[in-house]
Amino acid sequence: MIYIFFALTALFAILTYFIRVRLFSHLMVFVYIAMMMALAVDLWPQAGKSLNTYFFSDRLGLIFYLILVLVSLFSAIHYVKFVIDRNVKISDVALHNAGTIFFTGSMVGVLFTSHFGILWAFMEATTLGASILIYHNRNQDALEATWKYLYVCSIGIAIAFAGVLFLGFAAQQIGHIDFSFTAIKAEASSLNTVWLKGCFLLIVTGFSVKMGLIPLFNVDIDAKDASPSQVGASLSSVLMNAGFISIYRFYEAFSGTSILPWMNKLLMIVGLLSLFFAAVYILRVKNVKRMFAYSSMEHASLVMIAFSCGGLGYFAAILHLVMHSLVKSSLFFQMSQMHRIFGSKLDEKIGSYLRVNPLGGLVMLLGFLSIIAMPPSGMLISELYMFQALVAKNYWWVALLVLLLVLIIIYGLAVKMLGIIFLKKNTASINMQGATPYESIMQLILIVIVFYIGLFRPAFIVDTILLAIQTLPA
Repeated sequence: MIYIFFALTALFAILTYFIRVRLFSHLMVFVYIAMMMALAVDLWPQAGKSLNTYFFSDRLGLIFYLILVLVSLFSAIHYVKFVIDRNVKISDVALHNAGTIFFTGSMVGVLFTSHFGILWAFMEATTLGASILIYHNRNQDALEATWKYLYVCSIGIAIAFAGVLFLGFAAQQIGHIDFSFTAIKAEASSLNTVWLKGCFLLIVTGFSVKMGLIPLFNVDIDAKDASPSQVGASLSSVLMNAGFISIYRFYEAFSGTSILPWMNKLLMIVGLLSLFFAAVYILRVKNVKRMFAYSSMEHASLVMIAFSCGGLGYFAAILHLVMHSLVKSSLFFQMSQMHRIFGSKLDEKIGSYLRVNPLGGLVMLLGFLSIIAMPPSGMLISELYMFQALVAKNYWWVALLVLLLVLIIIYGLAVKMLGIIFLKKNTASINMQGATPYESIMQLILIVIVFYIGLFRPAFIVDTILLAIQTLPA
């Protein structure tokens, strides 16, 4: 089934590129999403099992895959409105929809491959797919952001490839040639730790561009700003998840070796440095889309910090990623509507949004409360788990530093978001036709799911995450 899926992905992408009727072009994307749903139905009963030599139905992959299906569906619906509103040329629509299918299919490969080499190849494919989507608006900002993204991501992927080569050198020393996750994990304790450390350092550095972390975070911010909002939603959610799972695969394979404490320290340093930069930039930024992008950097940082603690931190990190994907997607989707109404992305030109667009303002308000982890947001639970994990490891100074930086970020977000939602400003002409209730309702659904998780902590989600991390050290 998985091979058929990838063959159909290539076929759909090619056909969609040549379709020059908007209705049929959009229809191809929705048919592809329906095919993704069918794949989910096929893979879920096989959770935890190998599908073939190169792919497996991994529980962590399945968690992120369900988010990918949901975000892709909502993004496709929002793009239909985007095309109508801006009267996008059919050639641009065709390229975007073909790129969407290619980009989404590449992430499916990242989530379900069981081979390090193929993982790297699919991550490279996400770069090509994302570049097509980022360039959609065909203006100077989009062109600059696309070339930056292609160039820096290529550097990042090349660095990650060097990490894969380091792993190959280590395996070659013991005569091992199987690059599957399970085979490498079984032999990891016999591999040279210097090569393993070099591999993991290069992997974290290279794939940081996908998660929006230090050191290669800048192009991620520019890409989210220059691309359509529904593309920014994907980059801030499902692509971040793909970046995380890529790092996770190497971490899991090496977790039974003596370099585990070293890997945890590396992830902690990356998380703290990224959180610091997110705090600094959020205080200065005036562009709302860039503000959301730096907020994603903050939450990616918290994920790395939580994960580096092990134990409860593993659970907190994955739970946080799940909820952040839903909340941040809703905020980026709503940003598209806000831009249609005010014709600007600058916070100083957007005001009284709750009065101007009550349903959209409600999305912004609830989304803001969610990303700052206010009750009943489920993100409060994951962040509390993170602090609990830090305290359990006696990382008191880290917990205090994280708390200080998070409070600075909350202050920066509150000043801008509350001003956008409540304060009356000297805005330019307001286009009330830009308000679209059905879009806001879809966004509210995503936020309500996060509130539901925070209030009830459903066993389905908790048990699936626990099963996904059961192979990691306690």
